[in-house]
Amino acid sequence: MFVINPISGVYKKKNVPEKVARYIDYVQYDYSIRFTQYAGHASLIAQQAVEEGYDICVAVGGDGSINEIAQSLVGSETALAVIPYGSGNGFGRHLQIPPRDVEGAMQVINTGKTVKIDLVKSNLRYFVSNAGFGIDSSVARRFKHHHQRGLASYAWAMVKELLFYFQPFEAKVEIDDVIVEESFFLFTAFNANQYGYDYAVFPTTSLKDGVLDVIVMRYFPLKKLPYIVACLMLKRPDLIAEAQSFRAKKITIHGNKKMVYQFDGDAFVYHDDVMMEIVPQAINVMVPKDLTAY
Repeated sequence: MFVINPISGVYKKKNVPEKVARYIDYVQYDYSIRFTQYAGHASLIAQQAVEEGYDICVAVGGDGSINEIAQSLVGSETALAVIPYGSGNGFGRHLQIPPRDVEGAMQVINTGKTVKIDLVKSNLRYFVSNAGFGIDSSVARRFKHHHQRGLASYAWAMVKELLFYFQPFEAKVEIDDVIVEESFFLFTAFNANQYGYDYAVFPTTSLKDGVLDVIVMRYFPLKKLPYIVACLMLKRPDLIAEAQSFRAKKITIHGNKKMVYQFDGDAFVYHDDVMMEIVPQAINVMVPKDLTAY
C-alpha cells in the first residue's frame, strides 16, 4: 500500500504513481495507491492496510506522514517503507534512502531488508525521529503556516523567530534520574539522528540501541549563535558551554500552559506534562540491504 501525501514538501507528486508502476518488482508485489485527504488520514489508511494483510505500507511524504503511518503499524507485521518526499526528510536520510528519488527508494523496496527499530511512546502519541520543545518547535509552528516550503523558507522562519518572537521556555524535565530545571532554548530527544536537511546533532544516534540521545540547551546571547550553529553542524554539542547531552530511556517534561512541542516536525501546543519512553524493536521497517548502522 502506497500512501501519498499530496501536499508535503515543495515537490508535486503527480508523477509518483507512474514511477511506482515503472519501477516496482511485479514478481514480488501487487500494490495499491491511496492519497491522503486530511490530517490524520494516513493513520486510518495504514490501519486499513494492517487489517487487510498488506506486507508493506509505504509513506510517500515527509516525516509527518511517516509519523502518522507509524502510529498504526506498531505491534503489527506490516512493515513501514519510505519514499521521502517532504521538506527535511530526516528519517529517510537517517536510513540512507535518497530524498525525492522514486527510483532509488523503490530499489530499497524491491531489494532491501526488513529490520525492527525502536519508537518512542508518549502520553500523546508515538514519535519516530525526534521530539521536544524550544526554538525548533517554535520554528516548526511558524513554518507550518508558510506557503513556501524547503530549506530557504525554513531558514527564514528561523531568522524571524530568533529576531522577533522567540521566548525561552521555563520547564522542569526528568531525564531518567536526572532533573534539569532551566530557561530552555532547546530540548530535543532523538531516536533517529536527523532534524532533516542532513542536519544531525549526534553522529551515532541509533534506531536500534534502546535509548534516546538528548540535547538540552539553556538560553544564550544571540551573538553566540554563529558559533553554536557551527558546533551543531559539526556534531559537537560538547563544545557548547550552554548545552548538555544525555542518554535516556524515559523522560518526563513538566511544562507551562503555553508549551509548544514538535513531534517529528509537527508543532502543537499542549497544556500538561509530557512523558516519553523508548519502546525497543517496536516496528518493522524496510532499509537498504547493505545498511548495518541505523
